[in-house]
Amino acid sequence: MYNQLQLREIFHIQFLRYMAADFPLGVWSLKGGVNLRLFFKSNRYSEDIDIDVKTISVDSLKKKVIKILISPSFINNLKTFGIREIKIPDLTKAKQTDTTQRFKIHLLTSTGGDYFTKIEFSRRGFTGALFVESIPASVLRQYGIMPFLVSHYPGYIAVIQKISAILSRQSIQPRDIFDLYLLSSQVKLSEFKNLFFTKRDFLKVSENIMSVDFYLFRDLVVEYMSDEDRKIYGSPVAWDDIKLKTISFIEELEKINE
Repeated sequence: MYNQLQLREIFHIQFLRYMAADFPLGVWSLKGGVNLRLFFKSNRYSEDIDIDVKTISVDSLKKKVIKILISPSFINNLKTFGIREIKIPDLTKAKQTDTTQRFKIHLLTSTGGDYFTKIEFSRRGFTGALFVESIPASVLRQYGIMPFLVSHYPGYIAVIQKISAILSRQSIQPRDIFDLYLLSSQVKLSEFKNLFFTKRDFLKVSENIMSVDFYLFRDLVVEYMSDEDRKIYGSPVAWDDIKLKTISFIEELEKINE
């Protein structure tokens, strides 16, 4: 029996598998928390899945996504994991613009659960080069899912995206800080020369990181971890350590870009 965090992840993986079979790999890229979860060993499960896309029209993308969501084989596949039904979005109300297409979905389980998730596509341009590789077997094995190729952003691009998010969001999200902390040990500093961030930007990032309190981190990040990881990260001391180490990483990036 899978919990709600795992059921969302199963849905995300299976959607990516069907998407990979129907979309050319060069026109889309997985990003955000699901990218970090699948390819960078993130402890944080994601409620939603975010994808950059290009060259596919709004109408064509909408038709392709709905085709996957109503596919009998897709639904039957999910049933083997305990997801008995998918409530697809009302597209008369869903956001479907040239820059953002959003599909809000409910996963109804055989035990009576109703879990929300969202697929969001953005057309704001690709951020650097993409990687095309299989989701690691260590991720898929627990669900018994066969490997398949996914187009996604590499670690150093994910770092840049997270720094940009911390700079631009009106409300700083603790997941962006945790994701930077996670990525800091998996990237090479040599990949970050000639960044477009200014000295003032780096200072603002550090200030924004320090402004996020433990309770927000607990409610928005720790709650999306396994029981074991909650014991490790679910304390103010752990959060302070995460913030300080993330700021240290930001300072290292600033030094090599002076």
